[in-house]
Amino acid sequence: MFSPQKKGGTNLGRRDPLKDFAVTIITNGCHFSGKLYCKGSTRIGGKVEGEIISEGLLIVEEGAIINAEVRVEDIVIQGHFKGTLEATGKVELSSSCIFEGDINTSSLVVQKGAQFNGRTKMDGARLADRHTLSDASEAFNNQLIGASLHSTESLKANDANIRVPEINV
Repeated sequence: MFSPQKKGGTNLGRRDPLKDFAVTIITNGCHFSGKLYCKGSTRIGGKVEGEIISEGLLIVEEGAIINAEVRVEDIVIQGHFKGTLEATGKVELSSSCIFEGDINTSSLVVQKGAQFNGRTKMDGARLADRHTLSDASEAFNNQLIGASLHSTESLKANDANIRVPEINV
């Protein structure tokens, strides 16, 4: 009755594709304390304390309060965040964001008006964890850093000799 089998008793053995695109919502007025594990897109508008692990995009809405240790793929913070944040993808601090804590990511976007009080570690080696470069982006990066990469290699921040121009005021 509840098993994923056909009439003849054969097991379908397939994953439900809808579960891969699940949406988790914690609305304004909700309070969660403990360990929250999410897969797919997640929106938090309430208060969360403890630990958050998100496999997918996490959106912290304006007015939300997060006091947690957070591990995510990608995150957009519009509300108040206090704690540690580790992201394998992009971290975006929106103009309404108030962030207090530490960020460890390979990609950080801070919009004008965002308040950031803490430390940031930009770990370029995380790019290798996510994907390898496509042929188009490989050609672009070769022009910028003078490296010659093969399509099966990943670009790592420590491999590049990037020169930053000196600005005299």
